[in-house]
Amino acid sequence: MRRRFALRTLSLTCLALSIQFATSCLDEMHPGQYYTFQGNTVASYLEENSEQFSDFITILKRANVWGELTTYGAYTCFAPTNKAINLFVKERGKFYNTDYNSVDDLSDEDCDTLAWTHIMEQTCFVAEMVEGYFPKVNKNDRFLQLTFDSTFYNTEGDSSYRLVRCVNIKSHIIHSDDTCQNGVVHIIDRCIDFSGNYIYDAIYNDRKIHLFGEALRLCGLQDSFKVWYDDSYKIGIDSIEKGVPLSSAGNKYTVKYWDRRKTCFTFLVEPDEVYNKAGIYTIEQLIDYAKNIYDESYPDDADVSDFTDRRNSLNRFVSYHILPFQCGYNSFNPRSDIVSMYNKGIIDPEDYFETFCPHTLMRISTSKDKNIYINRRDKEGNGTKDFKGKLYPGIRIRKPSEIDSTAQLSHNGVYHYIDDILTYSTLVRDTILDRRIRVDVTTLSPDFMTSGRRQRVPEADYQGSGFKNPTNFHTFNEDFVLSLRDASTHSYAYEGDGIDIQGNFDMYVKLPPIPHDGTWQFRMSFRSNAACGIVQQYWAEGSPEDWQPLGIPSDLRVDLTDPSVGWIIDSDLPDAEAVDALDKSMKNRGWMKGADSQLTNNGTLHRDQNTMGRRILYTGYMYANRDYYLRLKQILDNSQAEMLFDYIELVPKNVYDNGEDRH
Repeated sequence: MRRRFALRTLSLTCLALSIQFATSCLDEMHPGQYYTFQGNTVASYLEENSEQFSDFITILKRANVWGELTTYGAYTCFAPTNKAINLFVKERGKFYNTDYNSVDDLSDEDCDTLAWTHIMEQTCFVAEMVEGYFPKVNKNDRFLQLTFDSTFYNTEGDSSYRLVRCVNIKSHIIHSDDTCQNGVVHIIDRCIDFSGNYIYDAIYNDRKIHLFGEALRLCGLQDSFKVWYDDSYKIGIDSIEKGVPLSSAGNKYTVKYWDRRKTCFTFLVEPDEVYNKAGIYTIEQLIDYAKNIYDESYPDDADVSDFTDRRNSLNRFVSYHILPFQCGYNSFNPRSDIVSMYNKGIIDPEDYFETFCPHTLMRISTSKDKNIYINRRDKEGNGTKDFKGKLYPGIRIRKPSEIDSTAQLSHNGVYHYIDDILTYSTLVRDTILDRRIRVDVTTLSPDFMTSGRRQRVPEADYQGSGFKNPTNFHTFNEDFVLSLRDASTHSYAYEGDGIDIQGNFDMYVKLPPIPHDGTWQFRMSFRSNAACGIVQQYWAEGSPEDWQPLGIPSDLRVDLTDPSVGWIIDSDLPDAEAVDALDKSMKNRGWMKGADSQLTNNGTLHRDQNTMGRRILYTGYMYANRDYYLRLKQILDNSQAEMLFDYIELVPKNVYDNGEDRH
């Protein structure tokens, strides 16, 4: 059965995966420096070069895609040459164990999938992109990945070694960024791979990660990773295509909802060579290694020998390598332009994620040299002033170009190689993650990550992205609109984004776990604006049932100069001693200024902005093996009242009560 209608409808509405790339990758045309075929559409460009693309044209016409490329729109076309198509035809014949000689031998299904794989409904130029996902799924509802190859011998041009951009590892872009009236064309030397494996199959079939694949099989988790679409998710077509109105800080825009909920995963996997360096060559040795680590972390479960039991040491070892969302290499942390505007180099860009292993947390950060690490503790320390503790290098996530396999990408996820053995050891739980944990709320739902809306570049018309009951969020009514704000250097928010909510909302969200038992402080960002409402916060432990109010409601219409808060800008205070005294006074009232490591779009420190701060909502003993929930209820009688939900903080006592820094 042909899937043209369903996939075409899906691809028209599927949202982009965030990517660190220049703002040239937008729906508007790139200005200037690329050679433009005046008056050409993508289709007429291909026709004018039919000596190269006649076979691809035939495929596009058989798939009923050709007509779209002749009209107004914004397309990226990865155009395989006739030589590339011929190679695909021969390989497809071998796949079906028969002789294929031309595109006429391809099935309708093959033509559909081949056409949809090479077309993306967003104009994207590759000249300034870094490694990682392209910003939107293709018409086959799959993300494509850009990598670099410095060893390819280019026979199409000057026949020299040079850095070549590649799509999904094997398809080299031999000519790029030819703009047309309705998009851009990139010429490739090989058809893009469109293997349809689920993430479990992709991992198990990669022989470089045999040991991890065998451990995954022993844990019996296969069925958990052979899912994709959530058929229970329902939303009206008008909400998807037309959208609904929403205001943020008085600015009105249209929110179009995410059309389908996907279940996807990101695996962080050690190649066998990493295990071998640690003396691990067999699955039995890996089982023993996992037991040594996790019996110490979870001594009460040391006797659980069934690998399929979630409390088993090998099961925990494998599960801690898995994030319950899809994330490209370039999307774990904020984009580079956001970092340069908001970070000031004081602390590494960081984000915290709950893993597939119950009640476990992972810190992923980007170092000054642009490498990405898991559970690293660098010079920023743990959140205290003049940190003197030991530094830990963390585990580096290898770049896509360091993985020689297109199997890294699958229907429902992606995997990345890592350069050391990843565990949730007592060192990680009690020392490395014993720090101020600042969580951007756009990471709180797997839906926000998998959809690609987090850290998305703003579109020309400032379209938002709405979500109906996103995973980890639950509502008592539906009389509101929830949208992820596009990440922008013009935003006042932490990491340049946030969740905009408008209406009579009453919802709760499951909070990330804490790494170890102890006294912790919970804080929530505060953003005031005259268009906002009054929000009562509640706390629940164990299950979302027994709700305890967290102090008096937060009136988001008044700023921090209110006498109940007592904010005064540092520059108006006589000396450093007075600044410290004011910080202490505000803390005693349950308030803190914003961080000094973040800037507004006009260069003002968040700390120096009287509309931005943090409210201390809860201080008490918390348990690493329990769930905690935050409830937000709008109590102002105003259906247009707004709230920016920006970030939360979980802070251990030895940080907040031991000279916490202002970062």
